[in-house]
Amino acid sequence: MRKQTLQTLRKLLQKNNPVILEIGACTGEDSLAFLREFSDIQLHCFEPDPRSGKIHQNTVKDARCQLHQIAISDVDGEAEFYLSTGSNEETGDPSEWLESSSLKTPKNHLKIYPWCKFKENTVKVPTRSLDSWFAEQDIDRIDLIWADVQGAEENLIKGAVKTLSHTKYFYTEFEDGEFYEGQITLQQIKALVPKFKVIGLFYNNVLFKNTEIPDSAVNTIDQIVWPWDLFPPRAVLQFLTKKLKSKVKSLIGKA
Repeated sequence: MRKQTLQTLRKLLQKNNPVILEIGACTGEDSLAFLREFSDIQLHCFEPDPRSGKIHQNTVKDARCQLHQIAISDVDGEAEFYLSTGSNEETGDPSEWLESSSLKTPKNHLKIYPWCKFKENTVKVPTRSLDSWFAEQDIDRIDLIWADVQGAEENLIKGAVKTLSHTKYFYTEFEDGEFYEGQITLQQIKALVPKFKVIGLFYNNVLFKNTEIPDSAVNTIDQIVWPWDLFPPRAVLQFLTKKLKSKVKSLIGKA
């Protein structure tokens, strides 16, 4: 997580003791960033991938953080979970890629990132709706939901109607190209959270603000602009690479 992102979140939350739900915590990099930034944070992390969960347990050892090894969905039960693997050719990182695992069947993700593979066999994971989980907690408000659920945004939102009503900010990844089967678009996400308004749009991530929870007297931020997140280095590099390849093909065709 970028330092600028954390600084903006601090300005929004206006407190050292936020309650944050990190849904799709993977191996814990963002978890550690939250813990460093907020001294009295109450952080709940959700990660169903058993490989990532094990790394998270060994990496994030802090009493302020609780790891829940479940998949957040719209029902309580069990579901097949697709495990991503392969090595990231874009960064040259040889380690196994764990960041694309999903409750949803991979679709266009396979074409756009062919280096990212999905194991033939899925794994069964426990699922909970956020509303079911929230009802059991001694929590009456959530300052931020930070979600990266790889195509399962609809499942998350439909199972979190009450929880979202108690949530001030909701940040989620999205894709409009159906990376996973049945993945909804940004416009469809907006329609599912009518009481939230968009206050930030950063490449393929969106930040919503609950319009029914009033601001404090010192926090009246309405619109955020994070230029570096809007055009992150990877996106710029991909754009320039595509333009260069197109130009080369054009020149070869004329030769």
